[in-house]
This record gives sequence, C-alpha cells and structure tokens, in this order.
Amino acid sequence: MPAQQRQLFNLRAKELNVLPIKVPPHYEKLVREEYEVLGYSGGPLYRAVYPDEDRLELQDQHEVPDFVEDRTNMPLGLANVLIHKYRRRALFLVTDKCVGHCMYCFRQDVLTDIHGNPLPSLEERLDLVMGYLIEHPEISELILSGGDPLTIPFRHLSTLFEQLARKTGVTDIRVHSRNIVFAPQIISDNLAELLGEYGVRIYIHVIHPYEIEERMTEAVRRMQDAGVRTYSQFPILRGINDHVQVLEKLLRNLDELRTNPINLFIPDPINYSACFRIPMKRLLRLMDELYWSTGSWTNGVRLVLDTPIGKVRREDIVAWDEQTGRITFQREGKNVIYHDFSAELDQPGELDTLLWRG
Repeated sequence: MPAQQRQLFNLRAKELNVLPIKVPPHYEKLVREEYEVLGYSGGPLYRAVYPDEDRLELQDQHEVPDFVEDRTNMPLGLANVLIHKYRRRALFLVTDKCVGHCMYCFRQDVLTDIHGNPLPSLEERLDLVMGYLIEHPEISELILSGGDPLTIPFRHLSTLFEQLARKTGVTDIRVHSRNIVFAPQIISDNLAELLGEYGVRIYIHVIHPYEIEERMTEAVRRMQDAGVRTYSQFPILRGINDHVQVLEKLLRNLDELRTNPINLFIPDPINYSACFRIPMKRLLRLMDELYWSTGSWTNGVRLVLDTPIGKVRREDIVAWDEQTGRITFQREGKNVIYHDFSAELDQPGELDTLLWRG
C-alpha cells in the first residue's frame, strides 16, 4: 500500500476508533508473494492486514462498538485488565500491543480505548490480577489475551506463570496468540520450554491455509517438542476464507500440524466490520457443506458466536425473524439478540482469489 494512502487511513482510523495499519516484516513477505501471483491487491492475506475501499465505507444496520460487552464483565479496579464472565474462568488482557493489526479485529474498541488511556505498568497489572485471583480461588482457568500475550517480555511471563502456580487455584493456562503467524521467530527455545514447563495450552489464530508456512510450522513444532499443547480457532471472514474448499484446506492443514481446531467464529457485528461479515444462512450452508463433504473428524469443529451471555451455537437459536434479520439465541435461560448481516451486501470471495496458488 502506498505510504500516502496508509497515512490517510491511519488518520481516519484514529478518528473512528479503529486500529491503524501495522504489518510485521514476516507477514509482509507473504502479502508481497500473494500480490506477485495475483497481480493486484485484495487477496486474502492482503485483506487481513490492509484496508480495501470498503473497510471504512461499507456499513450495515445495528453495528455496535463492542458486541460481547466486555466492559460489563470487568471487575471494579480492573477495567481493561481482567474479564470475568464465567465463574471458573477469567481472561487477562495482558497487553494492548500486537506485533501486527488484523483489519477484522473484534476487540478494536477496547484496544483503541486502552491506547488512548494508558494502563498502569505491567508489574502493577500483574499484582492486581494476582490479588483478584487469590480472592477468587474458584477461578481454575486463566486465558491470557490482549493484544497478544506473547508480545510481553520473557521475564514477565515467567513471573506470571510462577506466581499462578504458587499462589492461586489456577490449574489451566491458555494463551491466545496470532504472533506465531505474524512473527514466528518470537518462539525461541527458552520461550517454548517455559510454556511447556507450566503446561500452557496455546490457541493459535490462523485464518488462511497460506499462513501455515515453513517458519510458522517450525515454531509450532518447537513448542510441541517442549510439551506445549496446541489448538486453533478462527473466524469465517468474507473475502478471506468464506469458501468450503478454503475452510477444508485450512482445517486439514491445522490438523496435520496437530493444532486441534476448536471453534469457527461468526464475526461480531461491530462498527466497520461489514466488509468481513457473512449472512447467517450462508454461514450455516458453508458449515453443512463442510460437514457433508469432509471426514467425520471435522464434525467436532463448532460454529459459534461470542455474545454477552457466552458462546452460542446454531442449536441455541430460539427465534429468527427473516424479515427484520433479528435472530434470538438462548443460553441457560438468557436471551441475546443478533442482527443478521444483510444478504444484499454479501459478495462472496472468489475461489481463484482465495486459493491463488491453485
């Protein structure tokens, strides 16, 4: 993308509370290869990190800044630091930094808010979270997210893991990371050994089969050799992976990499997300075709929507008004309304572009 165009987008992104363009060198090489083959921008890897003309222009009705309402589950004194939605599980926003920025990021509102209102030092945040976990011994699972938790210094990760093991009731640690795709060199032998020592589960965020290349594979193998258990989950995104052949290839590659795919996410209806969203009917057709045309091992991969009441699935739909697009999900006696993406705005990705290597 030309420097002037990038600068103009970043200026407008700041006004609209959207993350600016940030592409790490490793991923830039992948995008450059894609451009050289296609001869134009707009391929799936490009769209992941660079805006196209619809990025800030295309909008649908009922978009909101934060669909899952993270802030309502942040304990007093831990705003933008800890999310405690489930009794036995909490999510620690370890950092607001990522090696790269995803154009479709579902936490843009929270991250841009943090960028505009600097947090206490990392040491202070670690102390605050440790205090909360000690006061809530029922929390047995802690998810490290952000930003990307593998962005913080090694010594802070080591301190955090050691204190979790020694002082709290946390027995399961999950790390959600896209750095392994953006900058696989970040996985050093020392980091892999640290993650393995504390039995960490890594959830790798991979959205397209071409992101699984030699250096990324080496990083994953390095962690696995150190005893790290690896999983994956990703959203279904228009113009990036919204075709059954792309999904099948991605799931098969993840399975071969032994990064057990868990969830496929329905994109949140947040502001400026319309260029990535897909109508519910097409999403369900994609999943049905995927299940019918692939081995039974794919049937364990769930299509889910993250909501203020937790993750919901197609079987949780209790009402669907196709005229208004209002879909009601119910979980544990609680309802949440999801406003479907307008079918007239849907332009599915073309297979020749999505799988440009053939």
